[in-house]
Amino acid sequence: MPKIYTDDERADIRTRLKKEANILMQKKGVKKTTVDELVRRAGIPKGTFYLFYPSKEMLLFDCAQDFHEQVDEYLTEGMKSIVCKYKIDVDKKGAFSGYVDEITDVIIGAMKIVQNSCLKVLLEPEAMKLILDKLPKDVLEKHRKQDNDPENGMFKELISGRGMDIEEITGAFTMVIFGSMYGQVIGQENMEAATRYLVKGLVIQIFG
Repeated sequence: MPKIYTDDERADIRTRLKKEANILMQKKGVKKTTVDELVRRAGIPKGTFYLFYPSKEMLLFDCAQDFHEQVDEYLTEGMKSIVCKYKIDVDKKGAFSGYVDEITDVIIGAMKIVQNSCLKVLLEPEAMKLILDKLPKDVLEKHRKQDNDPENGMFKELISGRGMDIEEITGAFTMVIFGSMYGQVIGQENMEAATRYLVKGLVIQIFG
């Protein structure tokens, strides 16, 4: 008979599994992250894993979603802070033009979350495809609707309100993140300044 876990035990097991999933995805990638290693590192029987997730891919997706929500929350709270601090009328044209540096700081902070999590692995189309191909259709559809909803985060809402394509803007920031992964080519001593130039340029185009 399967063990019955309390709510606290279930929450703890999920936390441990997602923690190890985040570590292994960054260390080994999606394909080489296995259920056997996940359960060993999390300290649970293999059978218990399937009480929580129907597949490895669902766990990896759940882990990535946590960081995705963390990024959205960071951006939203950062933008709200700027709006409140300077009493900005968000509907006024050019209202953010005097706060480019502050907005740049917020976006760079969000990008650091991506760079230090499994999200950076999933920016690679092949890695993302390995997960999405194994997700149930209802989960995938829900994810796509949430991801494309301009009201899902203040930053996206502001972009949408300026008549810009959210996917194009997201793609531009993704390209910056990819570029930041080539520190050895660019030179680690130049990375911070180079990234800031690129992000600031995007911010000026969006909010200037």
